Amino acid sequence: MATLRRLWAEHCDAYLAARVSALIVPALLAALAGGGEAALQGGMLAVCCLMAMEHGRLGRRGAVLQAALALAGCLALAWLWRWPAVFALACGAAAEIGGRMGARRARWRSAANFTFIPALYLGCEAAQSGGSGAAELWPAMPWLAAGALAAWLLHALAGRCAPPQDKPGAAPRAGVAFACVGLLAWLAAHFQLPCGQWLVWSGASVCVGGLSAIRDKCWQRCSGALLGVPAGMLLALALQPSPESSMSLGAAAMLTLALFRAYRPGFAARSALAAAHLSLIGGVAVWRLFDVGLAAALVLATLAAGQWLAAR
Repeated sequence: MATLRRLWAEHCDAYLAARVSALIVPALLAALAGGGEAALQGGMLAVCCLMAMEHGRLGRRGAVLQAALALAGCLALAWLWRWPAVFALACGAAAEIGGRMGARRARWRSAANFTFIPALYLGCEAAQSGGSGAAELWPAMPWLAAGALAAWLLHALAGRCAPPQDKPGAAPRAGVAFACVGLLAWLAAHFQLPCGQWLVWSGASVCVGGLSAIRDKCWQRCSGALLGVPAGMLLALALQPSPESSMSLGAAAMLTLALFRAYRPGFAARSALAAAHLSLIGGVAVWRLFDVGLAAALVLATLAAGQWLAAR
C-alpha cells in the first residue's frame, strides 16, 4: 500500500485532479441529465480556465481576463473558420503570442496555452457542425459562462496559495510558430479536415524552444499517439455506441489534463480516449496519428530549414 501511495504521488497530481473533477463531474452529470453537449462544453471550458489559472498562478483580475479571452476566442475562431486565410492568421498569431509570452515567463505559456485550447477546440467544433459558426455556440453560452465562473470561483476559494515563480521559459525563433500553426490552420479550414483542431494544436503544442526541445516534444507526442490510438480502438470494441459513452469519454479526457504529471502518459491516455470516441461515432481513429505526425514533421522541417538558411 505504501508503494502504491508513493507511485501515485510521484506520477499523479491529486491536488489538481480533485479540483478538475469538481468541475467536470457536475458538467458530465448535467450533460447526461439533458444538458447535452452544451453542458459538457461548459465543463471543458471550466477545466481549461482552471488549468490556466493554476499553472499560470493568475490573480483574481488575471483569472477574469483569461476566462473572458477564452470565451471571446471561442466565438472568434468559430466565426473565422469560413475564411481559411483569416482563420490561419488568427491561429498563427495566437500561437506566436503564446510562445513570446512563454519566453518571458514559463507560467505565462501555460496560461496562454489553456486559453487557446478551448477557443480552438470549441470554435472548430461549432464551425464544423454544419451551421454558421459562432451562431452554433450561442445556445451553449450560458453553460460556457457558468463554466468560466465556476473555474474562477474554485481558483479564488481553493487555489494554490504559493507565490508564483517567475522563471524565464523558452520559445522557438520568432515566426516559427506563426508560420507552422498558420499553415496547419489553413489546411484544416480550407480542406475541411475532420477534427481539424487536433492538427492545429499539434503544431502549436510542439513549438516549445530550440530544435532539441521541439524534437523531444514531437517524440513524446508521436510515441504517445502510437501507444494510445490502438488502445483506444480496442477500448471502443468494449463499449456500446451511445451519447452517454461519447460524453463520458470526453469528460475522462479532460481529467487526464490534470491527472498525470508527465506529458507522455497523459497524452497517450488522451489519444486513447479520442480514438475510442472517434471509433464509436463512426470516424477514423487513425486521424489522430496523422495530425500528430504531420504537425511534428512540418515544425521540425521548418526549424531545420531556418537553421540551414542561417548557416548559409
